[in-house]
Amino acid sequence: MDLRQAISDTIKYADYFHYPLSHQEIHYWLTTSRVILFDTIKPLFPPDLSKTQKKLRFSLSRTSEQKLTHAQELVPVLKFVPGLRMIALSGSVAAGNAHPTDDIDLFFITSPYCLWLVRPLVVLLISLFFRRRHPGEDHSMTADAFCPNLWLDTLSISIPDNKRNLYTAHEVLQTIPLLDRGDTYRTFLFENRWTKRYLANAYTTLTHSVIARKRPACRQAGATWQSIPLLLIFAPLNYLFFLIQLLYMNPKKTSEVVHLHAAFLHTTDFAGAISHHLKAS
Repeated sequence: MDLRQAISDTIKYADYFHYPLSHQEIHYWLTTSRVILFDTIKPLFPPDLSKTQKKLRFSLSRTSEQKLTHAQELVPVLKFVPGLRMIALSGSVAAGNAHPTDDIDLFFITSPYCLWLVRPLVVLLISLFFRRRHPGEDHSMTADAFCPNLWLDTLSISIPDNKRNLYTAHEVLQTIPLLDRGDTYRTFLFENRWTKRYLANAYTTLTHSVIARKRPACRQAGATWQSIPLLLIFAPLNYLFFLIQLLYMNPKKTSEVVHLHAAFLHTTDFAGAISHHLKAS
């Protein structure tokens, strides 16, 4: 492995998002398929962050913390929704790279055959009690608006093969859980261990940390939705609600990917843009 190239690619990736990395972060997010010790690459590091870069990092961190605090206000409102297994942050806020005008990307995992029953209820509650970003809304007008743009149920908790790339690996490992029922977050990381092929240091460090702080799972509202009798009832309803929402979405769809067990409602192809950026730089 060319460690100089790995460091260069890691810095270029962050540069795409105008986010300068510290030496510790370069090591953590190193683009590598095997674990590399800090001392191994320490002699290859570029100069440390300048005063201007540190000032930028402080500003981004403070803004991200403010948006994280705002996002935590969702939990008391949504925690009683049956079938909701995980609420998490993704995007710029999860990455600690949020600007004041940024919206707040949300990621949800539901119980099996519940996604399309849970989604309209969650969207309704967010719309009633908070500011929600609407499809096609100008980015400059959506500061602190919630954008629920990624939905999985536990039958589709592993990211599909055609979406497994460096960008998605970052998104998976940057995810910040706000509500985690039944150890769903830990399962999510395990089922997406393919990320280690791209970010071995980050995956290994994160999973060790999650295992270390694991607590006994508590029985919470929504867990009973996994019983067989309830699945027999809700599976047909979920399919009906899926068809209804799909009919509503289809005229507006662009690059979104939607099926019975998942909804990837992103409209920007960051993976392709980043791949081109790394090759062109």
